[in-house]
Parts: sequence; structure tokens; C-alpha cells
Amino acid sequence: MGLFKSKEERKLERDMEIRKSLSEIKRTIRGLEKHETDYIKKAKRAKQIGAQDQLTFIKRSIKQTAAQKKALERQLLAIETAVQRKSQMEAHAQFAKSLVVVSKAISEVFADVNLAETQKNFEKAMAKAETFEQQVDVFLEASQDTMFNEQAYSDDIVSDKEIDALIEDEVAHDESKSMDVDIEKGLGEIEKQLRQKE
Repeated sequence: MGLFKSKEERKLERDMEIRKSLSEIKRTIRGLEKHETDYIKKAKRAKQIGAQDQLTFIKRSIKQTAAQKKALERQLLAIETAVQRKSQMEAHAQFAKSLVVVSKAISEVFADVNLAETQKNFEKAMAKAETFEQQVDVFLEASQDTMFNEQAYSDDIVSDKEIDALIEDEVAHDESKSMDVDIEKGLGEIEKQLRQKE
């Protein structure tokens, strides 16, 4: 491995690091969704057996998990947006480089073309692109600091009412399934008795 990396190699490494970060965040979000589902099942069981202390603890865990998931989803969105902007800036930079090449070719044919002015304008454009990239880095750092503070677990993000609704839906669904089984069983018994009478 060479001691000094080319600009292309450094860009490739940065792009790979970004993709790795995005994959890691997505994997973590999927894990949190699974935890949320498991907690809801446990809350449903706690409600059914009347374990109020356990239900309270599990509801708090659901709330924290949901809040963390929302925070990560926001972070993912911020990074994806920044990556898209980076891609756009790279396209602009490539266009600017092409202009320099074209300008140089024209200057060889037409000696009066001001290549120095073109170069100066190009350097200004590149400086702006670099400043934008630095601003994106600052924005992502700020996003990470604010998305995982204590406010992330406040009622503003996931309320107790939302958690209760999730648990109630699961309990109602189970009760409905249980009632359907009882009805099917009852109908089977009636049908059996009618056949015996025949």
C-alpha cells in the first residue's frame, strides 16, 4: 500500500465509509423495530395477566425504543440528503473541470483567451464546493448531538397514549381470534348433533 493516496482513492474510501454508515444505521433501525414488536407482545401478556408493574416498565421500554428509532430515522434522512447534495456538488465540479479543459483547448487555438481568469473562476467554484462539504459535516455532527439527547425520549416524540393504543390493538386482536375459535367450535358441535339426529 502506498504511503500517499491519490485523490480518487481518498474519494473511494470516503464513499465506502458513507455506505457502511448508512447500512449500519438501517440495520440498527431494523433491530429496534424487532425489539418494539417483542416489547408489545410482552406488554400484551402483562396486561392479560394483570401484572401492572411489569406493564409500566415494558411501556417505558417501548417508548424509549420508538423514540430511538425515530431519532435514527431522522439521522438516516439527514445523511442520505447530504450524500445526495455531495453527489450534486461532484457533478458540478466535474462540469467545471470540463470547462477548464475546453478553455485550455480554445486558448491554444485562440491566443487571446484569458485562461488565467478561467482558472481563477474555477478555483472560486471549487472553494465554494469545499465550504459546502464542511458545512454538511458540521450539520451532521450537530444532528448527531441533538438527536440522541434526553429530549428524544420525551412525550413529544412518542406519547403514553400511542403506546397504550398499540397494546390495546394487540389484545383486541387476540380476543377476536379466541372468539372466532369458540364460535367455530360451537358450530361444529351443533352440526355434529344434527347429524346424529338424522
